[in-house]
Amino acid sequence: MAKKYLYFQPEYVNLFRCNGRGCLNNCCDRPWYIDIDDATYKKFLKIKPKSVAKEITSHFEYDDAKNCYMLKERPCPFLTEDKLCGIQLKYGGHFLSQTCATYPRRTASFGKFFERSLTLTCPVAAEMILFAQEPMKFEFVEVPEKVHSNHGKIKLGQNFPASEKAAEQMLAVQVAIISILQERTLSINQRLIVLCFFVDKLEEIYSRGIDEDELKKLIAAYESKEFLAEQVPMMIQTVNFDAEKFIRLMMEMFEAFYSTKEVQLNEKGHIFLNTVINTLQIKPDENNFVSLSKITANYEQLAEAREKFFAGYSAFLENYLVNEIFLNLYPWKYNSRPSRSLSVFLITYKVFELLTFAATQNNLSSKNDLLKLVDWYTIQVDHGDRLREKIFAYLEERNDFFELMETLLKP
Repeated sequence: MAKKYLYFQPEYVNLFRCNGRGCLNNCCDRPWYIDIDDATYKKFLKIKPKSVAKEITSHFEYDDAKNCYMLKERPCPFLTEDKLCGIQLKYGGHFLSQTCATYPRRTASFGKFFERSLTLTCPVAAEMILFAQEPMKFEFVEVPEKVHSNHGKIKLGQNFPASEKAAEQMLAVQVAIISILQERTLSINQRLIVLCFFVDKLEEIYSRGIDEDELKKLIAAYESKEFLAEQVPMMIQTVNFDAEKFIRLMMEMFEAFYSTKEVQLNEKGHIFLNTVINTLQIKPDENNFVSLSKITANYEQLAEAREKFFAGYSAFLENYLVNEIFLNLYPWKYNSRPSRSLSVFLITYKVFELLTFAATQNNLSSKNDLLKLVDWYTIQVDHGDRLREKIFAYLEERNDFFELMETLLKP
């Protein structure tokens, strides 16, 4: 009997189909640095006649730093006029590299089972994920060896060595986090406040050495409607949102998009960043001074507009939150304290939220506009170092998790 592997994933994964011809943002036609695994490179070397093998491999060069072969040209030189892969058409799907065969799927291992989801840089995946109105559903599926294998359709990404018991506990925490983020009786900010309290308690349990019964009680409580009804009002009362601190933090984060060439500030990026400038009326005075208090006042005057935005885009924002927190394995992503890892996630999300709000206030609210924004911002987060460095530097100077919550989250 063929071996199978247990995967936990959003239901959308099995619905995804790559559409090279119809895709408006073809991944093979983009200026990305694409790596190729050794096994695929060796397959290319064996192609007959040797002149063809030599021509194909001439498009790759070995990168000592990355310890792999990289495609020299961008976009991909094997892309046909019909926006299809010339290698696959001529030699078959088993000649695709791991990167090409798996994108936009991302898989992480948890003990004896695996998690799989899709990255939002793929517009087909992003549209399917973000514009769904129903809460994202998850499922367990059995995946055959030929798909699970490193040389099949799925590339194993981040690996988390864990015992079977630890893996079960991590999965239970993830399910609880998703439940909190999908609690539609609460606003987006209220859900994030609840999540902060949950992660703070989770960190306490971790710091003492995981007590399984204590962890189960914590998860059961936060998945309980009765508990949330009783406790959320008290949680909210403890949060005193500071708008000026929020604006100061956002301005500091937005500097990352201008301060380095590592972050792609192309025409698309300028368009979306300008919507923030327009929305918050960020204008220097005659002395070239930008008043933080004026920007804060402008932000607070937009309270009604923000309420309408949250009402209209709540499902969109929820789906973004759930997908990104699951895809990136928060709150364990950076092998640091759960609260510190979640802090990175919260800041990253709030920058995205402000960009999305500003875009909708500047008539960039069509599905195509928002997909362009999601694509651009996801690239900055996944492939640019500067924003992440800004976030880490900010957090290094601050150890108070609840102060950050009050900086970011207005109940």
